[in-house]
Amino acid sequence: MNESAVTQEVFELVLARPAVGVGGEIEGLVHLWWRAPEQGQRLVQVYVDERLVDVSVDVTQREMWLAVDRGRGHRIELVAVEAERTDLLWREHRWAQGSWEGGFAGGIGVALLRDERLPVDARVVVKVDGVERVNRAMWSSADDRGGHGVVFGLGDFGHDAVSGPGLGEGELGAGALGIDGVAWRWWDGDASAGEHEVEVWVEDGRGRRVSERVGPWTQEVDRMVEGARSVEVTGDVLRWA
Repeated sequence: MNESAVTQEVFELVLARPAVGVGGEIEGLVHLWWRAPEQGQRLVQVYVDERLVDVSVDVTQREMWLAVDRGRGHRIELVAVEAERTDLLWREHRWAQGSWEGGFAGGIGVALLRDERLPVDARVVVKVDGVERVNRAMWSSADDRGGHGVVFGLGDFGHDAVSGPGLGEGELGAGALGIDGVAWRWWDGDASAGEHEVEVWVEDGRGRRVSERVGPWTQEVDRMVEGARSVEVTGDVLRWA
């Protein structure tokens, strides 16, 4: 994928504040605004806690409403995508999110290359802290499955069909023979703070393991620090709680 089509460099300032109506603050609604003089012909993806939740509808748009749980802190990031790249607009680009420093990890994430040698009915199993959290098909009906057919135009349906996204249209090197593809991904943004033990493997449709077990590895989750609920200035003294 052409990384210049996806960037955060155009943003100068981003503000998120409670939405206010005639009767006061509107619970569960946030007004998001950004300044980006060099946005050009780009639309804006909005991520909340590292997940894509919305995309702007016009290249001149500089604000939108977000429905979020204001009872806890959230990490909000913006990513600009070239408007003509419709194949990228609703695809998550977690690698492009770098406006929060310090390696903040707001959840547990798993990404796997989809090995074309695996059976069509392959399922990915994810355990967290010894409990099975995921047992999901590696290829859903909406996913591309590549193989030599992508290159030569030959193959059987579901095995070697001409269904790959094509060079420059997917994730670099995530497909067969080093071409572009789309990795299998899972994300748990509600995991509690602290260390979690994660392990992953792949089974066929009959429950027989067809890959090596990956892990267990330890993944640490951070939670946003709760913001001040009340602020008061008395003379030269600032108080918050």
